[in-house]
Amino acid sequence: MKACINCKEQEFEEGTTFIEVVRRVREAKKDEPMIKAIVEKTGKDTIIFALNGRVVQPHEYETLEIKEGDDIRWIHPFFGG
Repeated sequence: MKACINCKEQEFEEGTTFIEVVRRVREAKKDEPMIKAIVEKTGKDTIIFALNGRVVQPHEYETLEIKEGDDIRWIHPFFGG
């Protein structure tokens, strides 16, 4: 089954829950300077995830299943200025 994470198509097995997306993104981004700086200041990465235009709450990660064609986005909630 295929779904997109920030416009990049990725393969998932049927029955995959959203927590797998969260793990993939966090693992792939953990060494980025912005993520490292946020973790140093707050103790967590504070990445926000959205599924098909709706923000996904952390309590939904374990039960929400990924479906064919889902559009998954993630963003950093901190922007400088």
